[in-house]
Amino acid sequence: MKNFIRPTRFSIAAILATFVLILACSKDFEDVIKDDFDFSFTEEHPEENFVFENARTTFSLVPEKEITTVDYFIKFSSDRGRGYFLSMEGDTIRERDTLQITDRNWAYNYVAIDTGAHKIRFSAWDTNTRKKELELLYNAKYASFSFLLNKGVNEFIINSKNPVNVTLLRDKETENPDNKGDFEVIYQIENGTGKLYLGNEVFDVGKPFILPKGISELEYLPENLGEHKLIVTAKAPDGATLTEELLLNVLNLDFILNATASSTQVELDTNLAIAIDLKTQDEDSEVEYEISHSFSSTSAGSGTVRDHNGGVMEPGQYRTIVPNSYNYTFTSKDLGKRKIYFDVRDSNGQVKQDSVEIEVANIPFTFSGNSESNSVFVNERTQFNFNIKSNGNTENIEYSISYEILEGNGRIAGINGNTLQNSTEYPVALGNFSLFYYPESLGSHQVSFIVTDNYGQEVGPVLIDLETKQNDFTVNITPSKTSEFANIPVNVIIDINEIPEGTNDSYEAFYSSGRNSSLRVNGTEYGPGEKFLLSPNNNNVVYTGTEAGQHAIVLSVESSTNVTHTANTAINYNQVDFLFTGGSQKSDISVGEITSLNFNISESIGSSDYTMRYSISGNAIITNENGTQVSAGNIYDVPKGNFNWELLGTNDGNITLTFYVQNDTGLEKTVDITINVEPKNFNFTANASQSQANTGDTIDINFNISELGIGGDTYVMYYSSGGSNGTFEYLGTTYAAGESFSVPIGTFQGKYTGISESNHSIEFTVRSSSEVEKKADVNIQFDKYEEFFDFNISQSSEDKYEGQPFTLTAVTNASTGHDPNITYEMTFTFTGASAGYIYYKSRLYREGDILPLDYGSTPMQFFPETDENFTINFRVENSTGISQTLSESIIMFKKPQVAAKGEKRNISCGGLNGCDYQVRIFTCFDTNCSEAYNGATLQQVEIRIYNRFDRRWDTKLFNYNDAQGTGVDRIFLMEEEPSEGKLRYLDQRYEVRVQDSNGEWSDVEKGTVQRV
Repeated sequence: MKNFIRPTRFSIAAILATFVLILACSKDFEDVIKDDFDFSFTEEHPEENFVFENARTTFSLVPEKEITTVDYFIKFSSDRGRGYFLSMEGDTIRERDTLQITDRNWAYNYVAIDTGAHKIRFSAWDTNTRKKELELLYNAKYASFSFLLNKGVNEFIINSKNPVNVTLLRDKETENPDNKGDFEVIYQIENGTGKLYLGNEVFDVGKPFILPKGISELEYLPENLGEHKLIVTAKAPDGATLTEELLLNVLNLDFILNATASSTQVELDTNLAIAIDLKTQDEDSEVEYEISHSFSSTSAGSGTVRDHNGGVMEPGQYRTIVPNSYNYTFTSKDLGKRKIYFDVRDSNGQVKQDSVEIEVANIPFTFSGNSESNSVFVNERTQFNFNIKSNGNTENIEYSISYEILEGNGRIAGINGNTLQNSTEYPVALGNFSLFYYPESLGSHQVSFIVTDNYGQEVGPVLIDLETKQNDFTVNITPSKTSEFANIPVNVIIDINEIPEGTNDSYEAFYSSGRNSSLRVNGTEYGPGEKFLLSPNNNNVVYTGTEAGQHAIVLSVESSTNVTHTANTAINYNQVDFLFTGGSQKSDISVGEITSLNFNISESIGSSDYTMRYSISGNAIITNENGTQVSAGNIYDVPKGNFNWELLGTNDGNITLTFYVQNDTGLEKTVDITINVEPKNFNFTANASQSQANTGDTIDINFNISELGIGGDTYVMYYSSGGSNGTFEYLGTTYAAGESFSVPIGTFQGKYTGISESNHSIEFTVRSSSEVEKKADVNIQFDKYEEFFDFNISQSSEDKYEGQPFTLTAVTNASTGHDPNITYEMTFTFTGASAGYIYYKSRLYREGDILPLDYGSTPMQFFPETDENFTINFRVENSTGISQTLSESIIMFKKPQVAAKGEKRNISCGGLNGCDYQVRIFTCFDTNCSEAYNGATLQQVEIRIYNRFDRRWDTKLFNYNDAQGTGVDRIFLMEEEPSEGKLRYLDQRYEVRVQDSNGEWSDVEKGTVQRV
């Protein structure tokens, strides 16, 4: 790597040789030594310039002799004024930056930021340390511009945009790089408030905004009246400023309001048009308007004003209105004159008023009426017809009618029959309607009617006259039969025909027949001569002759108007006799059993209908031939001849019944029947499928219920187990001791589970719906079950390292057989500190956690968290309480440990060529050393180091035995160069790791190459 310079073969002066030897201590010494010559440094620039204007400044650097190895440099500093230089390409040259000069003639542009004298110092020097200085003086000033401020109109309108023109012209174009040639404008307002606008953009007072050169058409929106002073200041891009003022006379915007009613009079509750006309001096103004209305204090009442959209306007409440012509409406339900004021105010506070006067008048109507008949009977209804007519708007008009009877007595009723009171108003509708009159006295009648509307307007009276006459009637009596057996009722119709029809008089009557008899009217029995009430039209009554022979019936009827009429008829009654027998199909039955009751009725004289009732001693249910239950003491129709009822025995014991049969003539005969009812019974057995079991086992128990006799009962069962604990399951439902549940007849099965360790004496009780109970006992010895088992743990054979999982296999084996219902759980601890965790069935378990263990061989993953040897203590317990413990020792293998440092060292120093330079990585040194464990040796070294020239990481792999160094040092040479500046890894980051003979890599050691 070392470069040696051949000795010169030319004669060199001794002093030159000495000089070369002095300079040879540097490795960067060049092959050829150059001469040293002076240079000149000059510039030219204009004396005056404008702010932000480019001032071209030309420079010239001329050496006495051009030497190829001599370089020239410049930099500048600013002593006074603010500014900067730009290259001709537009790049900014920063103060005190060192620039190498390659072109001996060049130019920069100087840009002044502020006005006044600017003083700049430039320094130039070469690599031989010769130096020249220049002092540059610039005089910077603002470029002049024109600023005009004009108003577009002489008078400004408040709250409206008024034109204001701004003209900005530059005499010379200079630009601030931030403002790009635009003007910064700010304004103030004196003696008023307002804002400037450019289009829809608003500019606030005192806040700068930007305007371009030329004419800008602004708008001023004043917010109050008076003379405003607008003061505007414009600032050019280079900082020059001008101020202009305008006096603005701000006035209100005038407007006109006209309100005109289409008529001075309007009917009640009728709309009247009111024209509202609002005109403004400037239709484009942004002034806003509101309208409201009110009624004068002299107005008789108020009314409703609606706007052009039909919206109701509340008096005194303002609503928005836009200048235009509108049709409002007015309506009122109160009579009298109105004066309506309309007020319009603008957003500037101006208010103008106009008014209309309107009179609200009644809506006229007519009222007429007559009677359908002028001659009627007392209490005969006659119809009065009426008519109310109006040509006005009656939409909200209501009418009522009242009456007064001037002659006669009677009553008025409405169309629904409701009675109307004298001198009381009742609502009626416009048009035709009717009322009804019921005269209550004979002679002349006169009735007066008056109609009033809801505004008090009254029309009438309308008088109606009529005459009344006395009511009459006819009476007829008609029997349904003219011949019947004694004591048999005969239906009779008594017909009262009223004249006129519908007078609804009341009637009182009595009868005579010359024989023993009765007449039933509306459920009440009457004898001859007893009075009873009848009603108009048909009256259905029942006549019963209790004595055989001809019954001549005479009926006398008197009306409530004292008119009397009679009617007569005749009925012949004959005598009747019959035979009644009965008996039971069975004299002995069981509870719940049914037996037939057989009867016969045979007639010996005449023909009749029959009824039967019964009395009972004992409990039973009796049903008739239709299956309908019949009750003792009640009377039931029965047929002649043979018929059957049924008896159901409900309770055991002796039952005695007496049946009574009666014909239409009242002749009655009896039959007695006696039946013995015996109780139901059944047999019940229970047997267990096992007499011995373990606690928790479920034992099948077989049951049988066999009924004795007729059967048909339902059954419930419950059990008790004495001092033992257990549960009983039937049809999927578990029942506690003493809890009843339904069971069937015949065989069925349940399941008993013993919980406590003891002899379970289980008593089952079955109760029938007939309240008969039977018991059966079952004895089962329940012993506690314990599942003894062997437990073993094994580990996989691979080498074990920290952070690398390995397999543990737990094996459980029950020596006498495994019950699938028995479960196993495992916990583990460490001897000493925690050394890791188990991962099993997607769950993580740490020391002390309960792990649900499958029976048999169960593999699981253990994740060690240490590289030290450790012992795991396992404990497995099953659900019968049996447990086993076991300890397993784990031998851990350590990963190799890396130690590393990086150094840059100088080597082979001295002589004319200086030093060579190396970058080294140490993996073993005096204070630390890489190391392998568990009998392994270090095999390889991987070094990643950053290459500062290629700007990437270089990776190098070495055999560990290839390391250099003496003593404890293990060195890996990364690079060696003759010049320090050529080192790729100088001062760079590195990462080192080592691998042992087991193939395990160490962690990464990081660092930075240090200069030594």
